[in-house]
Amino acid sequence: MRVYLGIAAKRAGAPLPPVGLAAALAAIGRAFPVPAETVTAEEWRSGAGDVALLAWSNEPEDGVLPLLVRGDGVRGDRRVAGVTGHLADPADAARLLAAARLGETACRTGGCFSVFRAGEGELTAATGMTGACPVFHAETPDVHVVGNRALLVHLVARAVMTGTARPAVAWNLPALQSMVRMGYFLSDETPFDGVRALPPTTEIGIVRGLAATGETPPPEARPRPGSARGMRAQADELAAALLASVRPLAAVTEPVRLSLTGGRDSRLLAALLHHAGIPFTTATSGREGTADVVLARRVAAALGVEHRAVEPKRSADAAHLVVAHPRVRAHNVVRVCEGMLSAYENVPEAAGFDPRPRMSGHGGEVLRAGFLHNQEDLGVAAMRRRIEGLFTRNADLLSREAADHARELAEPWRRRGQDDPAGTLDRLYLTYRVGRWHAASRAALLRGGTPVPPFLDNLVVRTALSIDPMWRRSEEVVHRCIVAFAPGLRDVPIEGRPWRFAAEPAGRTLLDRVRRHLRDVPSSIAGGGGPKAWNWRVDVPQALAAELRAGVLAWDGTAVTDELARVVDEAAVAGLFANLPATPEGRPKARRPHVAWHLYTVAAMLADGFSGSAPPADAPLRIADPVDDREDQAGARAPSGTRA
Repeated sequence: MRVYLGIAAKRAGAPLPPVGLAAALAAIGRAFPVPAETVTAEEWRSGAGDVALLAWSNEPEDGVLPLLVRGDGVRGDRRVAGVTGHLADPADAARLLAAARLGETACRTGGCFSVFRAGEGELTAATGMTGACPVFHAETPDVHVVGNRALLVHLVARAVMTGTARPAVAWNLPALQSMVRMGYFLSDETPFDGVRALPPTTEIGIVRGLAATGETPPPEARPRPGSARGMRAQADELAAALLASVRPLAAVTEPVRLSLTGGRDSRLLAALLHHAGIPFTTATSGREGTADVVLARRVAAALGVEHRAVEPKRSADAAHLVVAHPRVRAHNVVRVCEGMLSAYENVPEAAGFDPRPRMSGHGGEVLRAGFLHNQEDLGVAAMRRRIEGLFTRNADLLSREAADHARELAEPWRRRGQDDPAGTLDRLYLTYRVGRWHAASRAALLRGGTPVPPFLDNLVVRTALSIDPMWRRSEEVVHRCIVAFAPGLRDVPIEGRPWRFAAEPAGRTLLDRVRRHLRDVPSSIAGGGGPKAWNWRVDVPQALAAELRAGVLAWDGTAVTDELARVVDEAAVAGLFANLPATPEGRPKARRPHVAWHLYTVAAMLADGFSGSAPPADAPLRIADPVDDREDQAGARAPSGTRA
């Protein structure tokens, strides 16, 4: 992972406040979630002392890019740039350094990255097509601050405002309503007062102390092709962009590690790597016999690549899953994802940096029209309800202040959805599900390795957005790419529901449907492969639900902390954890389990305050597996002789 922080004085030529630079050095240990001994650092300052760009990394020093890319002096100034994430071609760093329009150049450059650039009297930062590599910004009466770690930006801005190098966190409590409801942010806000995320395709530039933002408009979607030739041409464009995104991997010395499931998106990556001739291996997390493991093994066999199944950690008798205590889990997620992702999500714990490239199917919904990909009712009214629901779901648990804030955030998207509900659902996914959820999740991957996300490559996303979203929703474009890259996968079923373009042949003649079925979609239209894996985070057993309850409510089960009370309705939250219902098999479970995890995460963050303290040492939990006939259905409990 690379961490960048830029500071620019609002008065051109005025030296930066020393307390801001001191705060950056003091706060990096709290904001960069890796062992301090693994970190290297570099910094640049302007001749006048009014601009600085600081950089830290835990990556190997022999990487393909220096931490700060420096100009050759031809322009007559001293300019440097730092790139986060993944550049498809490292040589493009020089183009970004010299670009007149940094944001536009970034959006037209292959890879998934953000870029920070500084020169005499100037500081600029830009996101790519998705915002999956974030840029955060804040300002005080004296300085502008930008960076890719929100906590670091906040602490430096607070230091300048308060005059102390070690300021306390100031929360943006109303903004946390989105975390409570959804487990990630559906806005440009962060948990930190005064810090916002830069939207996708956006540049912020500070020149001589004055800041301005500008957006690079995404491409307009073309009409759905009306002929077989038109369909083939647009699918070929997407296939070409995907191939370009992985072409640099041909030079890797070890196989790419692909996380493979039985679904569509990781299968497309397997077909892509196969067609590009890039060595890779596959692995699937899950129990033997479940759909993902069965179908992933068939995909790997069809492509002739190595596959292994990674079973979850189990007790000695194999009847129980062994999982991290929710306090341990929440501490890891909050620290790595900066309070912008729920502990419901599986975020890997800290490990040594491994430079071998990795891939997964995350973000593949971009190619399948974002939030349209699981929108079953395509009526205008239903799509508009879906847009509003993204901002109002679980709002009954919010305080009045937080609920009002959620409605305010919904309004511009609601207005946009009046004219173009399908396009709005597509863009909402890119802006928030990728730009905020995936950006937070990606931080955990970047701190430990080199994830390469073809689906989030700027040129791939530009190509996808130029294709009619309703045609992308049909999944025909993705299916065409898979079959073109690896014809041997045509007959391997997919997990769950069938391919949508085969299951929803609305608007086609009977003859066209028969021809399409015979030519393109044999047995692969049907889902299959075995049962879905049991998810202990959703089917929350009673003792685990009690742990979540204890982390949210006071000892009497009726109150929350004063800070959390600004965000939630105390009685509604208490009711969520009271008199827990049971499954048909008699196993007690939490109501709205996702929300229980979200609440637990927010409560943990507010209690710890990013103090930088050591993670808790709570013992793991053992959770009885209902799939195993040997289970006693006693729920979750700590291993013998340990504390739950």
